[in-house]
Formats: sequence, C-alpha cells, structure tokens
Amino acid sequence: MQIQYFGLSSFKFSSKDTTSILDPFSKESGLTPPRGNADLLILSEKDNELYSYSSSISGEPFIVDGPGEYDVKEHTITGIPVKDKDGKVITIYLIELEGIKILFMAHIKKLALTQDEIEDIGEVDILLIPIGGGDVLEYDEAAKTVNFIEPKIVIPMHYKMNGLKIDAASEEKFLKEMGGKAETMEKLSIKKKEFVADAPIRVIVLEPLR
Repeated sequence: MQIQYFGLSSFKFSSKDTTSILDPFSKESGLTPPRGNADLLILSEKDNELYSYSSSISGEPFIVDGPGEYDVKEHTITGIPVKDKDGKVITIYLIELEGIKILFMAHIKKLALTQDEIEDIGEVDILLIPIGGGDVLEYDEAAKTVNFIEPKIVIPMHYKMNGLKIDAASEEKFLKEMGGKAETMEKLSIKKKEFVADAPIRVIVLEPLR
C-alpha cells in the first residue's frame, strides 16, 4: 500500500484496487483542498466542513463518518469515539488495509484512551498523529503518546506549512523530542512483510501533495 499526505489530518491510502481519503479539508484552511477519485472517505468530524470537505473528491465513495465497525472496500475499520478537552466528540480510527494496522488520531487535543483501550487496539503498525499544538496535541504530548502506543512507524500531521491559516507549530520540536532522526519522503510504500519485530520506531515525514 501507499500513503500520501495532503496536509492537516488528510491522507490518501492507495492499495491495489482501492483509494481512500481521510479528512479532506476546505479552502478555509488556507491550503488547496485535496482532489482526486476515492472509493472511500473517512471523516473524523462529519459536521465540521473544515475537516470533511468532500466537494473536490470525485467518484461515488462510501463514507465512514462515525464510531462503529466497518468492513468495506478491502478496509476493516473501527471508529472509536473520543471526548476531547472541550467536550467535543471526535472519532479516531483503527484501519486495517493489506494486513497493515493504522491508527489515525485525527485532530485530538489529548490522549483520551485508557490502557485497556490501547490493549484492545493491539499492535499498531503505523500511527498518524497530530503534533502542532493549538487545536491538537502539543509536540511533547504527541511524543508521549507515540511512546505509549509504540507503533512501528509514526507519521506526524497537523503542523505548520506554507499557506496554512490555522495556528500550528512546525514539526521541528516533535522530531527533536523523538530523537531527531526522521526520514522524509513524498510517499510511503510498504508491505506488511517489511515490518521488523522489535525494531526502533521509524519517524517518517511525508511531503504534502500539491
């Protein structure tokens, strides 16, 4: 599978036969909204157009937009409701595609999962986590969350970039907190068999699609 990044909390997953897009954002963000064809849309806040702007997405995608269990278009998805600091409920998702387990933490402000819930989630191959502060986790809390969940790969999101109107810090402090070693790439192409048990956590920064 391949993972590409649009900015904020928006990603594109591409497998052999399906394309899914997560949290497509609106132009109100200051960024150009994600475009392209999708078989599946995954939305963490369906009533917030900033993070659920589907007008620029083509095709007739199946929409996952809340808690529950879904088995659709080669994806096995568990939507987990999380109550944020201000009482707002955001859905984070555990997504399994091509045998790879991805935990997508949307734009939460705090880690609201208990140890029991983390154990229920089980082993996480790839963690997509917000790091920019303000409306999402601060860089140090994000790093603590990574160490709590212990994924094989962590991909930071929701941080400062050119054009973004939303207040967010750059990725630099988070990367330093994670040891300063990060890989930068346009897209992550990976298969389940490539994950190595007990290997150090890989920090991967994806260059935003334009």
